[in-house]
Amino acid sequence: MAVPYKYQAKEVLNKVLNSAETALQVDIVSGAEYAEDSAHTSEDTGNFILGVRNDTLAALGGADGDYVPFQMNASGALYVEISSGGGEDAVYVDDADWSDGSSKHMLVGGLYQSSPQSITDGDVGPLQVNANGNLIVDLSATDNAVLDAMVVDLAAMETLLTAANVDHAANEVLLTGIDADTNAIKVDMAAVEVLLTAANVDHAANEVLLTGIDADTDAIKTDMAAIEVLLTAANVDHAANEALLTTIDSDTDAIKTATEASQASLADMIYGTAVAIDIDSGNHGSLTHNALYVGTGGNVKVNMATGGTGITFSNVASGQILPIQITQVWQSGTTAEDMVALKE
Repeated sequence: MAVPYKYQAKEVLNKVLNSAETALQVDIVSGAEYAEDSAHTSEDTGNFILGVRNDTLAALGGADGDYVPFQMNASGALYVEISSGGGEDAVYVDDADWSDGSSKHMLVGGLYQSSPQSITDGDVGPLQVNANGNLIVDLSATDNAVLDAMVVDLAAMETLLTAANVDHAANEVLLTGIDADTNAIKVDMAAVEVLLTAANVDHAANEVLLTGIDADTDAIKTDMAAIEVLLTAANVDHAANEALLTTIDSDTDAIKTATEASQASLADMIYGTAVAIDIDSGNHGSLTHNALYVGTGGNVKVNMATGGTGITFSNVASGQILPIQITQVWQSGTTAEDMVALKE
């Protein structure tokens, strides 16, 4: 048997051989191995593990079982593939249907505490649940008040709808009448809108007013439709509902009355006749008109229809309409020109 070659003591390599002088002696420096659950300190050391940048992820091993390096993108982020049955089972495309028995989702848990913890602005906190696992939703005082009022209203409605002996036919007749009145209001509003297309009217302001009235009318129709649906069910307290409908009908009549009054007032703004005022020809009397248009601005001296003689309106702007009832325009004291007296 051949004797292994031995280095001489004087040779440098001999100083790093093992005791049998058959291999290099390597000392493992402590500091890179840690016991299970050992705590981390700022003085700990470790081995640097490298990966291969691969902008397009591809197989680096020749066959199953080969050693391959970790792969990462250009930013140094490690590629991680979620295996079948992992997180991908909880990812769904837009509008994907749920399949009973096969679709999966991530379980979202909540935290129950008898005395819930508080978090500061910007902190992340868990969803809070009660002892039964129900999600706690914190509503404002206003929201709670609205919900409480709805509960009371629904309870009252349920009480009304549980009574027996309701005359559905009579209720249908009553609702038909209310619906007809509502349609009549809409017709009146359309007529008012036609009137407002005339000249010298603040169309923008009137359109806003009409839009509000029309919205209120549509709201009444919506309420009537809802009531009609309720009244088609069995066991409705006809007497209580009739009292309620009477109140609604009274409110509808009030709206109709107010609308007709508004229509009359708006009609006063539509002037049917006009008289040109040539101030250079002298005073103009016996006008009894409801407004005065001033083409070229200046002072206007008039007699008022309801009292007031020689009243001067100073510095009237050009193109302005004075909404005043007058009986005379004075020559003396009037510097405005191109005036037209308007009458309904």
